[in-house]
Amino acid sequence: GKGRGQGREHNDRRDGKDGGSGKAWGKNRASGGKAGGKGKWKFIPNRPELTPEEIEQRRQANAERHAKRVEEEGRQIVTDRLMEGEVVQRAKWHAWIKPKDPSCIPGEAFARMKEMNDAFRSKVTDGRTFCGGIEEEVLYLAVADIAEEGLILRAGLPVKFKMYVDNKGVGACDVISGEELAAGLPDTGMGAPAMTPFAPAMPSPSD
Repeated sequence: GKGRGQGREHNDRRDGKDGGSGKAWGKNRASGGKAGGKGKWKFIPNRPELTPEEIEQRRQANAERHAKRVEEEGRQIVTDRLMEGEVVQRAKWHAWIKPKDPSCIPGEAFARMKEMNDAFRSKVTDGRTFCGGIEEEVLYLAVADIAEEGLILRAGLPVKFKMYVDNKGVGACDVISGEELAAGLPDTGMGAPAMTPFAPAMPSPSD
């Protein structure tokens, strides 16, 4: 299943950090004076809401870009059945998933996953830790690879997914909820989340 997204393209990172500037934006918006004046609130107009037609057009365009990116990166699905796991950490445009049973991962794919994790851990600086300091190996998830409509990721959320390898590393796709309450829901046909933004390719640890 090809993931689809909606929203503007955004540069995320595979180091467990949100690539956006939401924190700084929130501070400036709340304080106002520090950003553009002496103690005065700075008005930030709300963006106009998209019409259903505009949302669908944007979703289709992002889905096409994601499908092209998947092809360029040489994605290969390495698990026939859905695996179980848990969201360890999420950012605005991506998340990290810990497989419940790593022994289900094919040997070569597991080696690739360990290699990717080791590379990111080695690049961490300034006293920070990769993915909250987790010792287990984790998989990358781009929001465009969420298959269940309306699924909102959060740390600790059980999920089911397929695993892939590509020229960037390893990741999870066709992601759906693994919660018991979701078990009886009808098949969504691996459709796109209504408000899932497009997630560009994961950069290498050297980026």
